[in-house]
Amino acid sequence: MRFRKIDYMIFSVTAAIFYMCQLHDFTKRAVIGILVISFIQALVLGTITNLLFRKKVNS
Repeated sequence: MRFRKIDYMIFSVTAAIFYMCQLHDFTKRAVIGILVISFIQALVLGTITNLLFRKKVNS
């Protein structure tokens, strides 16, 4: 099974939403910060796994 960056983004945003639901201090700044961090994390993990598990074509 090959994970794409969009898969990591969906998982990270879902985890971020669960975390945000438990916040007591629900401010716009906290929500935006959590979402930005989750997107950055998803892009980094997606890039690393794509580089590690890339199949070499025509080699």
